[in-house]
Amino acid sequence: MAVARVGAVLLEGMVLGKMLGGVLWPAMVHVLAPRLAVLERGFDREFYLRQFSDPRQRQRVARAPLLHYALLGWRTQRAPAPAFDPAFYQRRNLDRPSGMDPLFHHLGNIDPGKSPRNEVEARADRAPWREGAGAVLVFHHGRGGGSSHFLDLYERTLEADGYNVLRARTVLRAPTLTVVNDRTFDLASGLAQLVQFGRREKVARLVVNHIIDRPTDMMGWVLDLAKGLGVPYEVILHDYFMVCPRVDLITGHGAFCDVAPPETCLSCVTGYGAEAQEFDPLSWRNEHLAFLAGASRVIAPSDDLASRMRHFLAKPITVWAPGSDAEFPPERIPRLAPEERLRIVTLGALNVAKGVRVVAGLAETANKAAAPLDISVLCPVSEALPGSVAVSGPYRSEDLERLLFQASPHVVLLPAIWPETWSFVLTSALELGLPVVVFDIGAPAARLRRLGRGHILPTELSTQPEQLLAALLQLREAWIVR
Repeated sequence: MAVARVGAVLLEGMVLGKMLGGVLWPAMVHVLAPRLAVLERGFDREFYLRQFSDPRQRQRVARAPLLHYALLGWRTQRAPAPAFDPAFYQRRNLDRPSGMDPLFHHLGNIDPGKSPRNEVEARADRAPWREGAGAVLVFHHGRGGGSSHFLDLYERTLEADGYNVLRARTVLRAPTLTVVNDRTFDLASGLAQLVQFGRREKVARLVVNHIIDRPTDMMGWVLDLAKGLGVPYEVILHDYFMVCPRVDLITGHGAFCDVAPPETCLSCVTGYGAEAQEFDPLSWRNEHLAFLAGASRVIAPSDDLASRMRHFLAKPITVWAPGSDAEFPPERIPRLAPEERLRIVTLGALNVAKGVRVVAGLAETANKAAAPLDISVLCPVSEALPGSVAVSGPYRSEDLERLLFQASPHVVLLPAIWPETWSFVLTSALELGLPVVVFDIGAPAARLRRLGRGHILPTELSTQPEQLLAALLQLREAWIVR
């Protein structure tokens, strides 16, 4: 990605710079005229230019902003208009050719109105606006995933309580900007305009679903906004971002740190990076915990997350589970023929914290032992896996049941090594009655233990592939019909 951006900067300077730009960009506009004519229908020039914080770059792009988007902007996740979220659109439209920009793909649809441009439009059951009702302004990131699904469910409860809901979306390449409906606000320089807007829309509560991908100043902006509106703010926890700038408590070595001291965090993020930019690791935790302390309510999706975070907060944490575990079908007990191979499936995007190295070690060990099992991964992976592992790549959530039916697994392995805070993929497996194997950490283990089903393995097996393989083969042996 970094190499691509360097190349984009060089190309930008060549096409729009003073030396060659006067010749190149008119020529390219002429060549690309049909394509630009289509893109122009969904392009907002002023909004696009607001995403460039460097005045010199903004001035250069201003010479031909639509051309810049067509050549470079979409490749670097620039949004063409307030309502169009390119990252969301790409996650939603996996059939889009990789060389086609998402806006062009959207405008080329027979009925673009049926193809949502952002996560707000995607919620088909969103309640109609109630005139005179109080509103809740919700801040969220643009990464999708479980926290977005949680927020969809939580917003439904707000609407059921009579509130209008306004979701303030993130602009990926311009972290000070936020979009509410089709209006854009700059939190760094235009907070007063958002206060005026909030008063007009009768905003009575603020909800912070996540502040990842925002500057650390975001906490101050929320405080100022709450003060300007005279309303409380509440914070929803989905992970450990408030105490760990790497989010998941997994070190650069791939080990669970269980909230190490700030001095240890300093060496970890210095050596291996974090999910935040330009921050002080030594003050990170105190600043974020102070932000939580000022919230009217702190919400967590599971008792496991709440119990871990209570060590750092003097105030109670409200557990709001995004689903009930009460009505799943019984667990189906696999039945294997003596010569049949055990089919194992893992779900959810696999990175180090989610267990990609666990799967790699298991597959390598199984291959060496010629063990009778097959592993498939229904998700994208952050690191290469052995060729024996079938990887589906990204999929839409509505396709998961079909993919599971095709894979026909005997068991689902969720190999996370961090304390996950809920796990919607666990819910999907339980809804289908599939046996699930997890390590004894986080909400998935707690949920299975409470339900009295599934298979909870010692966490140490995550770094002991031979013992993990033995445990899985022991399950296979128990399921063989002789």
